[in-house]
Amino acid sequence: MAGVFLSYRRRDGDYAVLLYAWLTEKFGAEHVFWDREDIDPGSDFRKVLSDKLRTCDALVALIGPGWSPSPWIQREIRASLKRRVLVLPVLLGDSPNLEPAALPKSIRQLASLQTLETRDLRFRDRLIAALERSAGRTAKTPTNLQAVATADIRARRLIDLLRDQTDDRQRRALELLQQGQTDAALEVLNETFELLMALIDFQPGDPTLELRLGFLYKDLAQVFESKDRAHFVRYVQSGLQTFQRLVGLDLPADDMASSWNGLGNMHLLRQNYDEAVECCRRALSIIPGYSNAWSDLFLAYEGQARNGHVNLPGMRRALARLKATSRGDTLLAPAVTEFQASLRQWELRTTRVVSKARSRRSVLARQRPRR
Repeated sequence: MAGVFLSYRRRDGDYAVLLYAWLTEKFGAEHVFWDREDIDPGSDFRKVLSDKLRTCDALVALIGPGWSPSPWIQREIRASLKRRVLVLPVLLGDSPNLEPAALPKSIRQLASLQTLETRDLRFRDRLIAALERSAGRTAKTPTNLQAVATADIRARRLIDLLRDQTDDRQRRALELLQQGQTDAALEVLNETFELLMALIDFQPGDPTLELRLGFLYKDLAQVFESKDRAHFVRYVQSGLQTFQRLVGLDLPADDMASSWNGLGNMHLLRQNYDEAVECCRRALSIIPGYSNAWSDLFLAYEGQARNGHVNLPGMRRALARLKATSRGDTLLAPAVTEFQASLRQWELRTTRVVSKARSRRSVLARQRPRR
């Protein structure tokens, strides 16, 4: 397979990195080209791009909201259309279908091609299947850089350092989100995104990095939840696809529990509380001491209660287990205090409802004629 050329705008890099992770896992890093890291310093990027475009089997064009192709993107698409290789337009989030009149004349043919939409939960499978058909080959096992790093202590240290920095950045972003500092959180998450891109370059096809990326999408969705509906929907969709794929893999227990809890997080953001409860329970069945999953389970029970289904025993158990498993966790301490107050409110409401119902039955009983 000569390769897949990934064409995208910088502003759509958040989805490009996920797509790159999927494609390198399936076809191998040597068969997937994107210009972020695949052009060596000092090289003539125009020649490198031209060479890749002359030899690729397929081009995947990411099309986000307000897509306006730059001259270079136009050139990439035009060259691939001219060579009659597979060109797959991928609509990100809620991006509308392409209109011929809105496209430059040189790539107007793009509007007549069948698109793929990332909001389609079958998107990844459909994309991979189309690329496999175009190349006429089965997937190649990607180079496992982790194995190479085993023999290279410096590379392993660098990978571990990047992982630690990624975890630290995501924790800092959560602290800022708790404080309501969404702009500062977004800045930190963008830094985290760059670190993850570097890690994926080192270790393409590593599901633990995709797991981190899924939680990054969750954090980004929280940033945009109240300020930009289009971005919120886009990150929720990306997170859903990421975690739904991961829960179908054969992962170690910790990663599988995190994947189920991540999927529960995305359902929480979509206000699908029944699904969120089920996902959090799946995570806790794997790791009973998973404090974040107990926290998210309480939030899911709260959502159910707002919809009219109050599960006080479930809320009490989730809070009790959260207290028991989160001692010393400063990020979860505010949640414990908030949940205690919330539980009291739901208990009072339920008591009032029960009391009113009993009073009503008593009145009705007194009004019945005696026989």
